[in-house]
Amino acid sequence: MDQIPQELIKSLMDLGLLESEAKIYITLLMLNYSEVKKLIDFLGLSKPNTYESLRLLKEKGLVVLINTRPMTYQATPLDIGLEMLYQTNLDLKEKAKEKAKKIFLTLDKENFIEKNPETLWHVFGGKSIDYKIKEMIIGANKSIFFASSPQYLKYIEKLNEKNIKMEIITISNNSNIKDKLNKIFKEKKVDYHIVNYKDMINSSLTAVPEDELISYKEALNMFDYENMLMLIVDDSELLFIPPVSQDSIAAINTKNKAFIMIMKIEYMAINH
Repeated sequence: MDQIPQELIKSLMDLGLLESEAKIYITLLMLNYSEVKKLIDFLGLSKPNTYESLRLLKEKGLVVLINTRPMTYQATPLDIGLEMLYQTNLDLKEKAKEKAKKIFLTLDKENFIEKNPETLWHVFGGKSIDYKIKEMIIGANKSIFFASSPQYLKYIEKLNEKNIKMEIITISNNSNIKDKLNKIFKEKKVDYHIVNYKDMINSSLTAVPEDELISYKEALNMFDYENMLMLIVDDSELLFIPPVSQDSIAAINTKNKAFIMIMKIEYMAINH
């Protein structure tokens, strides 16, 4: 297919992508998401080449598998994708990244291909999660709500530099976690709470009918709170890593105001 400008493909290749990877990444950005079959038909790539390119893009954090039947992929947003490519190729000039962004944004999206509907969620995986967390925290102007296991506290260590409202919930059975939080925030006034795993489970069961308590409790005991993160910035954007055990961590992101407030209220209720 010749609808993707060769200049755009070349700019992504200058940032380290193979030609087939560049074509697939651009197409997924335009479509919002796509089944593999549609990518193959649209781009005219071979099936083995398409699957191998998707595997490489997934390793780079540029695409995420969002459905297995049929196999459907979603691209990491352009700004984060270009930043990751640039950071892993520091010998390349800044202009390669800016050129790719400029060309992409000037594409006639309406005539490129019929897009899929906008999704409520955007999915992040691999390296892109790290970039997204940092992007959201840096961009916070008014408030941050941060509920997580201790492994994600590293992201909020520099928040003392921001004069914004912060609410922190740390989920841990570690008795020393309070000392760590005090060390992070020092003299800064921060509303933080520490919740152990048992209390997390019990709080989730408060509204469950008595005859269903056993099955719900068994399910909740399977949760892995070591993986959990919920980050809400300015009450306008949410990033959520579910508390489940899995080989590769995936995060979901939304700007849907109603869903954000529901999630925040649910987690704030843990402390009451």
